[in-house]
Amino acid sequence: MAMQRVRKARRKLGRGLLTRTFFFVVLLALQILMVCGITWALGRYSAVAYMFLMAFSVLAVVTLLDKDRINPVYKLMWVTIITMMPPMGALFYLFWGHRNTNNRHARRMEGISGRITRTLPQDPEPLRRLRLADQGLARSAQYLIQNAGAPLYADTMSEYYAWGQDFFPRFLEELKKAEHFIFMEYFILKPGYMWDTTLELLKEKAAAGVDVRLLYDAFGCMFTLPEDYYQDLREAGIQCYRFAPPRFSPYMADYTMLNHRDHRKIAVIDGNVGFTGGLNFADEYINRKKRFGVWKDTGLMLKGSGVHSLTALFLEMWDFTAGTTSDPSQYAPTLRYSADGLVQPYGDSPLDEESVAENVYFNILHQATNYVYIATPYLVVDNEMITSLRLIAKSGVDVRILTPGIPDKWYVYWVTQSYYPVLLEAGVRIYEYTPGFIHAKMYVSDDKTAVVGSANMDYRSLYLHFENCCSFYGGQMVQDVRHDLEECMAVSHEVTLDDARSTPLFKRLFQVVLRLFAPLL
Repeated sequence: MAMQRVRKARRKLGRGLLTRTFFFVVLLALQILMVCGITWALGRYSAVAYMFLMAFSVLAVVTLLDKDRINPVYKLMWVTIITMMPPMGALFYLFWGHRNTNNRHARRMEGISGRITRTLPQDPEPLRRLRLADQGLARSAQYLIQNAGAPLYADTMSEYYAWGQDFFPRFLEELKKAEHFIFMEYFILKPGYMWDTTLELLKEKAAAGVDVRLLYDAFGCMFTLPEDYYQDLREAGIQCYRFAPPRFSPYMADYTMLNHRDHRKIAVIDGNVGFTGGLNFADEYINRKKRFGVWKDTGLMLKGSGVHSLTALFLEMWDFTAGTTSDPSQYAPTLRYSADGLVQPYGDSPLDEESVAENVYFNILHQATNYVYIATPYLVVDNEMITSLRLIAKSGVDVRILTPGIPDKWYVYWVTQSYYPVLLEAGVRIYEYTPGFIHAKMYVSDDKTAVVGSANMDYRSLYLHFENCCSFYGGQMVQDVRHDLEECMAVSHEVTLDDARSTPLFKRLFQVVLRLFAPLL
């Protein structure tokens, strides 16, 4: 009992220490100590030393400005941080904001992605059908085909789950049918009913000779799983790796890689069935455990050819992490299904120069004529996104954004609320989900297209994390997403401009500071 209390205390201490907030405070303290130390130790040479530090920061700024494909608002935030806090601001950028697309990890990922993508040819028929139905949507699909290696599928059935507690029984049902392989890739795994039940099935399948592979994020599970948990799973016959665990390394790229987390949610069974969405494996996601009120999250199941894209995304990350070379054709789907719409699963990587997830959102916004409904747990967006949201709202499109009523991170919630006035003034309608926390990431527009996946509307998801989503064009899935969002808005508080303008002065001032450091959140 005493040992359990000690472990619990250590875990609680670690939960407070190994966070971005903790590292920010430490670096800020070091910044102050460095300036004071230089002034005291060097005396009359302190000016020279400070000039050297400023030169170091200027070099970092010049390097940042030279990157043409980085969002200018993102640049501006980092330039401000670097110039305000030399030289620690440059270290902030190096570890928390640097999107290096030329280091050894980026080159290796490029090789793996290129090899995997070549095994996913595009059948011309689905694209032809979409062009006949809607040229704008066809351009969106073409963007993903060319820039994300994401084929468009016509023979893939989809099933939508408005709640985690709807998703989980269907997931278990399909998992029990596995005969050949099970691939799972998730950001968070946490012991409890949801994960323990899943794990027992995985162990049973592994013992029966099924190829069971599990990939989880080292930081996402830092406080939910023991450090050597993957070794226990290997002993149970499950092939398991942690994505990008912290370790000492002679390579700087290994440290900057720590800021690029695997935020994807993918499960593939025998190549014919795939699951994705916003759900991780922890009891709050199925409302078996109460955290931040009612936990609203969504998932979906694919059956058919489109599952092959989820398999390819998993194998891409598996090869990158495990150092293997996989052939996706060995795991191709063997079943075809009739469908009432088109499906396009896709991934996004921080190791290339293409902001796929954000561009998909932009395409939906720019093509909307009647409405766009959005759900996101975090609304920490750049000027281009704000401009797009405002422009289409001013053009008469019904733009609605659903955010949490009970936040999981108060500081991100305050930043989210800081965008309310400028959006409301343009006619965007904002709803806060009164029952609790909404973790779902969804777009739906004009009864024509929808997106469900793992990508939040914040800097980390859109620039720094590995993400995956699924676009739908027509069919029942689009209607299901719209109906779900309308039901959520019906039980939510619609924020008024008076609400937004009545924010206390101290909170508004703090929001200004938080907005400055938005890339770090």
